[in-house]
Amino acid sequence: MPQETIHIDSDLCTLCGACIEVCVLGLIEAGDEAARINQPEFCMLCGHCKSVCPADAPVLPRLKADEFVPAPSPDHKPDPDGLLAFFRSRRSIRFYRNNAVEQEKLDRIIEAGRYAPTGGNRQFLRFSVVRTPDRVAEIRDLTLETLYRQGERVFRAVEKRRAENQPVSPALELTQIYALRWHQIYRMFKSEGRDMLFYDAPAIVVTHINPGASTHPGVEAGLAAMQMVLMAEASGLGTCFTGFLDFAVKESLELKAALGIKPHYDAPTSFVVGYPDRVFDRLVARNPARVNWL
Repeated sequence: MPQETIHIDSDLCTLCGACIEVCVLGLIEAGDEAARINQPEFCMLCGHCKSVCPADAPVLPRLKADEFVPAPSPDHKPDPDGLLAFFRSRRSIRFYRNNAVEQEKLDRIIEAGRYAPTGGNRQFLRFSVVRTPDRVAEIRDLTLETLYRQGERVFRAVEKRRAENQPVSPALELTQIYALRWHQIYRMFKSEGRDMLFYDAPAIVVTHINPGASTHPGVEAGLAAMQMVLMAEASGLGTCFTGFLDFAVKESLELKAALGIKPHYDAPTSFVVGYPDRVFDRLVARNPARVNWL
């Protein structure tokens, strides 16, 4: 009868010790005839043991064995200069063609996010993909209305502080700048039909996570989002992060429901994706890095 927990196949194990060396939690030890896993319930399924075993003896029932394909050789990895140029070629795109993104490309983008590192390999991150014109319009309308109301509250809070001769905190000052932009975006869409929120992109990708389940939910979402937008870039697509959507999700249970996000979850990152309608001939420039070399 097959074992349902992680274990070392004793018929395959050669006791080479490689899995013992790489186990992050030190759960593997040498036995008389094969390596064995102590307290397998604590295994975080990083897969290091299976990836280094020459005999493929570790068995991880919860993971797909066919995903442990051979790693690419150094010759097949991008060279540093080319990789940096690729990073710099990715821009925030605010002009999109009226073309839907193919499902296979959306699937590949999500796969890039799925393989991003997470704390303790717990993989609590979830994804929502809005991919039809009607649903994009629904999310846009809900977001615009939510941000407009949120902006009104910000303005009232600032007025109240000033009327009471109380200082306005730097955080509230910054939010007031955002609120001015929210109202501008709202009015431009209502009066001119100009979408300065999602830029008429055909799809939106949202990451969401239970903040109580992860010690660094924003970091995990950011890592996944960056891998996804780079995959989009490699697929001939453009992206733009939509931080204002994240503000709205925090305020609106209706918007969360429309995005399939649980009420107690946060949505740390989101971005629009589609085929660019502009071509940039030069790479991006940035301010010099501020580094403490120690």
